[in-house]
Amino acid sequence: MEDRLIELRVEPLVSEGGLQITGLPERITRTTADRVRAALLNSGLLPESPPVAIHLEPTVQPGATSDLDLALALAVLIQAGMIGAGLRWVLAIGRLGLDGAVHAGLPERATLADVVRSLCRTRVVESERMFGRGPR
Repeated sequence: MEDRLIELRVEPLVSEGGLQITGLPERITRTTADRVRAALLNSGLLPESPPVAIHLEPTVQPGATSDLDLALALAVLIQAGMIGAGLRWVLAIGRLGLDGAVHAGLPERATLADVVRSLCRTRVVESERMFGRGPR
């Protein structure tokens, strides 16, 4: 598998279409959306899954697509206003269990709620300055 950054663009859905994901292999799109939705609801972070569309670019090839679960869940939480006020990007990788557990090779068990609490406490360095794109 080739390492590369995958950009997730999130937008609200006008209809009550639930969580829609484009840019994944067609045969796993529904199961991925169901797994991420279950993790969000079972973690207690959201009472219901907001209607959002997530577009992945470039399109992801078949393989270890479950490693995108954490990034997808965080994208939904950002769109719902739970985290990310003023945040331009988040880099995340990890599989989610249906109960909201994060499986990312961590030394101890973590949940999606733990990740969100950690993000809310972390001071974010301006990414534009890190990569030389912003005012100095």
